Amino acid sequence: MEIMVLIDNIANKPYIAQHGLSLIIKYNDKKILFDAGQDPFTLRKNLETIKERDNFDSIVISHGHYDHTDGLQYFINKRNKSSSDRENKYDIPIYIHPEAFVDRYSSDKRKYIGINKSLKKHLIKENLIFVENNPYFEGDMIISGKVERIFPYEEELFYMITRDNTYKIDPVNDDMFIIVDGVVITGCAHSGIINVMEYAKKINKNKKIRGVIGGFHLMSASKEYLDKVYNYLSKCDLELIMPLHCTGVNAMNLLSTLDGFIYGHVGKILIL
Repeated sequence: MEIMVLIDNIANKPYIAQHGLSLIIKYNDKKILFDAGQDPFTLRKNLETIKERDNFDSIVISHGHYDHTDGLQYFINKRNKSSSDRENKYDIPIYIHPEAFVDRYSSDKRKYIGINKSLKKHLIKENLIFVENNPYFEGDMIISGKVERIFPYEEELFYMITRDNTYKIDPVNDDMFIIVDGVVITGCAHSGIINVMEYAKKINKNKKIRGVIGGFHLMSASKEYLDKVYNYLSKCDLELIMPLHCTGVNAMNLLSTLDGFIYGHVGKILIL
């Protein structure tokens, strides 16, 4: 298996850094795009720089926040560029939770942070495969669906707009991860990284979880919770731990002392 970091908050030249996440996973002759960052330009430029074609077998969206979804506009733009060219017609299956399409706002209710509203109208016409309450098995890939939240975690306050046009606290129920070859790949772990790992063990049918890669959502975490995450991961017997995106500087510094820690950035390629 090969995992490439396509979009992340940190990048080495000549790649472009962006607050967001996108990974390319290659395994068993399959090529998966996991999340798409926040705009089509960055997705395209980093694809060109890393010398990767956009011939994905499928796309998995971890949750419906703009910094993980709005790069999907790249595929819409390319298809619309030449509607008569069959090569520009996309029919890539997109695995996504149905709640990813809710209208979402920041904690102060001022900033819209959901999927771009214009992009939503295009996406609902795409080849969507909804993954909701139960895990979905696609070949050697497991898509988690809604994550069980058994262990305490520190939530970030978000809001959603309901059908009667009122604000409601958004629990980000669409937060999902995937497992490929025993490696957990997470977008933001809004469910709590401990809950993610525990649920991964459950749906992986007791097979060994050998690593975790992605956003751990610890940017604003308290020292007490960071210590809890550190102690938990230290006991997981993991071959690799590569935090990205929303993990945060303090958490990165702490987790970097764990066995198997790998410093991630755009352009990083892992051969596993």
